[in-house]
Amino acid sequence: MARYSRNRTPYVFLGIVIVLFLIFTARIAYIVVMEKDGRRSYDDPVVASSVVRGRISDRNGNVLASQTSTWAIHFRLSAIEDMEYAAMTISPYIGMTIDEIVERAGRYTTYALIKDGIGMGEAEAVRAAVEDAGLADQIDVTRQQTRSYASHFHASQLIGFMNREGVGSEGIEYMFDDVLSPYPELGESVTYGDDISLTIDLDIQYLVDVQVQNIAYEHDPDYIMAIVADAKSGDILAMSSYPWYDLNHYNVSSADERLNRCAAYNYEPGSVFKVFTLAKCIDEGVDTTTPFLCDGSETFTVNGNSFTISCHTPHGQVDGRQMIAQSCNGAIASWCLQLGDDVFYEYLRSLGFGQKPDLPIPALTSGYLADPSSWSSRTKATLAFGQEIDVNALQIVSGATAIANGGIQRPLNIIHEIVDHDGTVVWQSPEEEGHRVMSSQTADLILSYMVSAVEEGTAKKAAVEGIRVAAKTGTAEIVNPETGSYADGTNLASTLVMAPADDPQYIIYFAISAPKGNSVWGADIAAPACGALVEGLARQGRIQTDSQTKIQVN
Repeated sequence: MARYSRNRTPYVFLGIVIVLFLIFTARIAYIVVMEKDGRRSYDDPVVASSVVRGRISDRNGNVLASQTSTWAIHFRLSAIEDMEYAAMTISPYIGMTIDEIVERAGRYTTYALIKDGIGMGEAEAVRAAVEDAGLADQIDVTRQQTRSYASHFHASQLIGFMNREGVGSEGIEYMFDDVLSPYPELGESVTYGDDISLTIDLDIQYLVDVQVQNIAYEHDPDYIMAIVADAKSGDILAMSSYPWYDLNHYNVSSADERLNRCAAYNYEPGSVFKVFTLAKCIDEGVDTTTPFLCDGSETFTVNGNSFTISCHTPHGQVDGRQMIAQSCNGAIASWCLQLGDDVFYEYLRSLGFGQKPDLPIPALTSGYLADPSSWSSRTKATLAFGQEIDVNALQIVSGATAIANGGIQRPLNIIHEIVDHDGTVVWQSPEEEGHRVMSSQTADLILSYMVSAVEEGTAKKAAVEGIRVAAKTGTAEIVNPETGSYADGTNLASTLVMAPADDPQYIIYFAISAPKGNSVWGADIAAPACGALVEGLARQGRIQTDSQTKIQVN
């Protein structure tokens, strides 16, 4: 059987080839005849030869990212006859020595990139020199589409960048790559991407970054996170994650610099969290008006297990207002322990803790909030003042919108609108009503308590003349990841501000990780920055001051 198959195979194969040839010939003849008769014709569709990437701008039209043209010089290594002569020809025009050019060419095998990012005038001079030297078939001067970032390091992690291959990497450039740079369209010579307008206000972003820079200089922290949001709409007006990097030189940045820590860094929030806990205690009818006696340390017993909660100093008689003003751990722990586990857990979930915010930001985390079934005897008490829970900065700001809006939490926004090349708005941030998470009376009460923190408590350095400011400071311990202990860890200093307190327009949040200056307290590091930012907003005419009071500008 095997011998039969082997002997017949050449003839079978030949027969198949002949049949296929006849079918192909007949098909060609049919097409020719049909085209001659005019009954069938075929034209290649016109496909756009280039795609112009859409712009990214702030809410006021200030361009943050735009498409630009630059030129690059390449050597065709297989065609170059005299490398020294080729290098000498272009050297005077590109700011590189002959040796540098030769060394650069030596890194490649066939097509060597000598220099890119060259301006039009420089490119024309090189092209003329190359043609005069008779090297046009050896040296290419080519135009390329690149990305220009006018904001440099401002909001850099949020914006992201376009890489050398023309693909969005990091931030909005990555999340909206197909919107900014769609596939080439049929029937068009050029395809234009849509323009994206962020909710960011560049003027406010500048104010924030000045304060971030001051903190970095004075306290040398590992990281700084700062956010300003519109209290009414939830629009994010500024977002800063330090250390920064320049988007125009992303290739020399580190992964640490490119990480947007406002979205991707989980941490225990500390005492700022007390405003959320106290609100739930009040709504559930826990007595927070009868003073709690704080002697600096309080031992609680839950399910037969005893544990101790400490304050950095004895606070004496503490009611709800004084708890916020003086930041008493013992008092808030005592009140929170009177809440049902599931009641407190579901409330925190309703505020957005333990779940990812609905924002188009890469690497966005959900934080961590354990299910009550896994809580220890002391979990609820420590949750009360921001331990045993991980959050990101956006979650804190999102939760704060409820206090600023009479108990109704607003969703955060980062995209203002998307506009096509013809100027038509194809998407706009919707006006959402939000959802109620606390009573309006409770929200207003918490705000008044936060004003007391500025007037007579830990947040005095956030005070601004002529403006009622509501604030809550926080200083959390950061666990050493190697030892799992607070004892040899660092601190996170933070402050949450709402201004003006009578009708909050802005939510401001600063969180500073591992400060190394003369203080580790949020009251000393973050609160002054928040106060200075409120002053800046007043100078820009965004917050009205008392007519009899003049803002003191340092």
